[in-house]
Amino acid sequence: MSNTPDETPLENEQAIDQGIDPELASDPDPEFDQERAADSPGCLPAVVAGTLLMLIVAFVLCGVTTWVLFQKRTEIAARSLQGFIPNIEQSLLEPEDKAQVIKQLETLIEQMRDPNYDPAQAAAIMQRIVRLPIPHWGELDAVESFVRKNYVDEEKEEAIKDLSRVRRAIEMNQATVFDIVDVLEPVAVIDDTPIGRSLKTKLTRQDVDDVIVRAKLLADRARIPDQEFARVDMADILAREIQTAKTEGGF
Repeated sequence: MSNTPDETPLENEQAIDQGIDPELASDPDPEFDQERAADSPGCLPAVVAGTLLMLIVAFVLCGVTTWVLFQKRTEIAARSLQGFIPNIEQSLLEPEDKAQVIKQLETLIEQMRDPNYDPAQAAAIMQRIVRLPIPHWGELDAVESFVRKNYVDEEKEEAIKDLSRVRRAIEMNQATVFDIVDVLEPVAVIDDTPIGRSLKTKLTRQDVDDVIVRAKLLADRARIPDQEFARVDMADILAREIQTAKTEGGF
């Protein structure tokens, strides 16, 4: 008669206490373990939760940044105007017209530095000012001066008329700075000035002819009547736009 000790492994006793089949506890099925591991969600919930948390934080930061910038519109407008003045000082505007434009901008800057200045009004004023081709107004004068010296008879009259129609389009808010930059592109050069471009030192008839063609196309597109208009100063246009922004807002 053989003596076979009745040996119950410790883990089996623990399994019995927990209500688990001792055979499964002592001899686990590897395939079962693999299937159970495959069914486990793993770290996916943590990744999803982390992603959502990051999105929430980004949304909050975006909202706070937008609110801060919204509250600082007046300060941003004042700084922008201050940085714009050197462009005017180096422009080809007539001296008296230039002085009046700079004076208006400096007055605006002082007003906008008041903590109680309406941010919405500051934004509206900036919307209108940035559309105005203020430095380019003097460049149109330079082109017209070339026309008066080098064109004759009907060509001269037509060229002066189309340049006046372009100015009228600007007065009527039918042409922006981008339109005028395109019109003057044949007589402009890229340089290191504050606005990144300036009028060529020496104008040629071919370049000015191209400007006149573009001026006529712009005036026709803006539906400006085919007639010569009296020249006005940029300071007058600027004053009107500032007042309109204060009463009617921006665009």
